[in-house]
Amino acid sequence: MNKQMVRRFKQIYELERFLIAFCMSQLSSTEDKFYCFAFSRMVETEKEHAKFFAQKLAEKDISVPRLGANLAGAAGSITGETMEFSGRSITCKTGVILGKKLIAAYQELLQVIKEFPQETELEEKVLLFLLEEEFHTLWLKNYVKRLDQIELCKNSLGDDVVSDHPTINVNMRWL
Repeated sequence: MNKQMVRRFKQIYELERFLIAFCMSQLSSTEDKFYCFAFSRMVETEKEHAKFFAQKLAEKDISVPRLGANLAGAAGSITGETMEFSGRSITCKTGVILGKKLIAAYQELLQVIKEFPQETELEEKVLLFLLEEEFHTLWLKNYVKRLDQIELCKNSLGDDVVSDHPTINVNMRWL
C-alpha cells in the first residue's frame, strides 16, 4: 500500500464517518417511515464501508485518523441536525452533495488501485462500495423529486383536494 492509497483510505474513512453521523441525525427527524428506513439502511452500509477501511489501515499498522474521524462525525451530526430544520428536501439535496463527494473519492481511489494489478479483490470491493454510494445518491435525488411532486400537488390543488379526490389519487399513482 503506497502513500497515495493510504491517503485515499483515510480520506474516505473520514468522509464515511461524516456521512454516518449525518444520516443518523435524520433517524428521529420525521414520522415518514420510508425516509427513516432508507437513512437507517444508509447508516448500516456506511458503517460497513468505514469498518473496512479502518481494518485495511490496521492490517498495515497504519493508525486510523481518530481526530479527523471524530471531527468529521461531529460535523456530520451538526450538519444533519441543522438540516432537520430546513426540511427533508434540503436534507436530501445536502445528502446528494455529500454522496457526490464520496463518489469522487472512490473514483480517485480506483485510479490509484489500477496501478496495482494484483489488487483485484480490493478493486472489486471498492467498486461495490462505489455502486452503493451511487444507489444512495440516486435514492436521495429521487426522494427530492417525490417531495417536490407532493408539494406541487398541494400548492396546485390544495391539500384536501388531493387526498380526497379518487381520480387525482389514481392518476398520481401512475406518475
